[in-house]
Amino acid sequence: MGAIKPPDPPAAPGKKKRGTKKGRRRAALDHDEPFRMCIVCRASKVPTELLRFARSVDGGLGFDVAARLPGRGAWVCTSKACLEKSTDPKHGGFARAFDAAVVFDGPALRVQVRALLNAEVLARLGLLRRQGDLILGRDDAARRQLNLAFVGLSVDLSENSLHEVKESLPGVETLPLPSMDVIGAALGVRPVGVVGVLKGHGVAGLKTAIARCIDVAGVWSVPTV
Repeated sequence: MGAIKPPDPPAAPGKKKRGTKKGRRRAALDHDEPFRMCIVCRASKVPTELLRFARSVDGGLGFDVAARLPGRGAWVCTSKACLEKSTDPKHGGFARAFDAAVVFDGPALRVQVRALLNAEVLARLGLLRRQGDLILGRDDAARRQLNLAFVGLSVDLSENSLHEVKESLPGVETLPLPSMDVIGAALGVRPVGVVGVLKGHGVAGLKTAIARCIDVAGVWSVPTV
């Protein structure tokens, strides 16, 4: 018969194992993602609420729209104010974040950010379209309204059309989308102003992409219905 292993000694009084401060905060806010800090306002947020920038080996700075590039990243709030201040060469936040010299053109970098965020929204719409999770047009969306997560409305939708959406889709959340021509071109269809998004796993990613684009670019006005 083998020897019986004695029980582990009790922990010393007052010596309780504690999680890190950031870990406790994530648990309290029901977040599994690590927090990152904006180099401008110093606010700590989850990565989906920030923009990530990466530095190349030659010092060039670029926007990492998917936040997946290897190496150290610098994070900026998804707000027009923080983006503009961070891309002002006088601010110096990127150089401090990377602890190295960075090379970038502020206005050109802002244009790149806005273009990539807009492209992300259109790409996610295209993916949902291929999966069969988009309903195009007000009438078809109304017939499936119980299955809708939300309805996207183009910024150039007429007031009459907005009123008709309100009547045919009461209580359904609405979010802004680019113009009808842009949506149609991205989806390979005629210009369309009302896009129903069915409930599913791709909804959260699209909503995040739309929110980031609006916060940073400020180019889409939110339709009122």
